Amino acid sequence: MAKRANREGSIYKRRDGRWVAQLSHNGTATYKYARTKSDAAKQLQILREHHQQGELSKSGRMTISEWSARWLDHKRARVKPSTFVRYQHDVRVKINPIIGQIKLLDLSTADVAKLHSTLLSRGKSSNTVRHTHSVLSGMLKDAMRFDMIHRNVASLVELPKLPEKTDNILSVDEFNRLISATDSIQDRTLLETAINTGMRSGELLGLRWSDVDLKKNELTVNHTIRHTGGGEYELGEPKTKSSRRTIGFQPQITSQLMLQKFDQRNRALKAGSEWTDADFVFTNDFGRPLSQSQMPRDVLYPALDRAGVKRIRFHDLRHTSFSHMIALQVAVTDVAAIAGHSSVAFTMSRYGHALPGASHRATSKMQGLIRPV
Repeated sequence: MAKRANREGSIYKRRDGRWVAQLSHNGTATYKYARTKSDAAKQLQILREHHQQGELSKSGRMTISEWSARWLDHKRARVKPSTFVRYQHDVRVKINPIIGQIKLLDLSTADVAKLHSTLLSRGKSSNTVRHTHSVLSGMLKDAMRFDMIHRNVASLVELPKLPEKTDNILSVDEFNRLISATDSIQDRTLLETAINTGMRSGELLGLRWSDVDLKKNELTVNHTIRHTGGGEYELGEPKTKSSRRTIGFQPQITSQLMLQKFDQRNRALKAGSEWTDADFVFTNDFGRPLSQSQMPRDVLYPALDRAGVKRIRFHDLRHTSFSHMIALQVAVTDVAAIAGHSSVAFTMSRYGHALPGASHRATSKMQGLIRPV
């Protein structure tokens, strides 16, 4: 007779004619007797259900907060450091304060819905709530995999709808006012380079002087930076293969980068032995790279406020850059190359009609084609 897996159980007939249902777990066997094979099969199923319920009730007494701590330990070595930091933040700040005291087996769809409504009432966006939901659902999915719960109740709860997506694209006047409102050489250089090249924030803040050729007026995107928490960071590969690219820039940007280099040397002299020479173009007062999460609050938002320009995300500078390039009739293939897109079709669908007046610009090209009656 083939050996059964632990907790699978087995059925066999004794010499006295009775049938036996046997279930083993951790070296301990439980037996049930029956007159027929079909009755023994039913007894075995009962043994399995009782065993499962015992296991579930034992592990199910663990609260969401207690399970989240174990789950994070399990995930730490299985995801990127930056992903782990986001998981940790969502669990500590959003999930546990609201539903952390609830036992795993007692968690209901109403509890998950309450998590959504509480976060929304505190001013969190639908996107933030959806991300938090994804983390919770991942926790419950793994709890199911470890035989701790029967179902993932989060998968049964409807997600909040996302608002209609709109890009906040700055006009030429607005981004010139923004640049003029910066209050340091570094801030101006950072924002000018962002608008001129359309680089992602991780690419810009991971840019090193060895990636910049001021004689050729070009830079190369070789890596992107990710902050992993506690002031630590890591340099990783660009987002995609096509994201590794060389971007040319205007002589005006070259002049601004030269000013940045000179200003950085002065700051290094002022910092003395506390300066860390890691070759980054944009740094704090001690030579370390700027934080992706803090940089917009320190650089972009104050400049927008001083300029009297609407609040936008840092990533909207990228949208601004490529939208104006296409409006100026730069070849879409060139825009896609600068953006690091693998598909020209994606670039056109993403930015081709982003600026107001796109339909008028298109139809104006037809002027003179149709003769008046």
